[in-house]
Amino acid sequence: MTRPARRIGVLGHALREREYARRVLRALGVAPLVFTSGDELTALGDDLARLNLLFLGDAPPTDREGEVALPPGVLSSIGSKLVQLAHADSGPAPTRHLRARPPMQPPSFDDFYRDILLVLQTRGLGCATPKPLTWGAYSFHPLERSVSFPGRTRRLDPVTFDLALEFFFNAERMLSLARLRRMMNPVRGARRFWGNELIGTLTDVADELELHGAHGWRLVHCEPEAFRLDREAIP
Repeated sequence: MTRPARRIGVLGHALREREYARRVLRALGVAPLVFTSGDELTALGDDLARLNLLFLGDAPPTDREGEVALPPGVLSSIGSKLVQLAHADSGPAPTRHLRARPPMQPPSFDDFYRDILLVLQTRGLGCATPKPLTWGAYSFHPLERSVSFPGRTRRLDPVTFDLALEFFFNAERMLSLARLRRMMNPVRGARRFWGNELIGTLTDVADELELHGAHGWRLVHCEPEAFRLDREAIP
């Protein structure tokens, strides 16, 4: 029997969270509808209620009571089909200046993958069997946050894993430091974000994954403010 088509949406105000959710869903065999604002959801009209699921990629604006603030009619149409992917941080403790919900912690790619997979499975929305994300000799395993390449399997910290994936998803495209900063998690794992410190972090990524050409990929510092992952013939 043919499985009914899934209509799954992603709402993300920030590029990083929106793109991560889209990438995870596509890796799991789902072609999501991607929205950048609540107004785009409103424009769906009656079709909004036909969504099977709507993922909130980043922390949405909230009202005075701390409830999600979306255009009138959106919450009533979506109801329990709304799933928030950003995690509530454990601190700091509420104060008179912070009375509502705890601040939201931006998930890393492995968080997105794990959470989205669990939601699809528990709600009976079919998805592809999880498989590594593969580029040539490199296989990324989101559930373990590890990378395999000839003779090696490395478990990475969240920021190194996310940065490495960013280059492979954009292979042979020049990525500016400004773009990379936008795609980095500002909370977990890395403290070296700015100027030469970010360049040092990217050098660490290249060394950790041996992106020097021997396994078919080389991370190139192509301009003072940009890097690129190039494919190379294996010697």
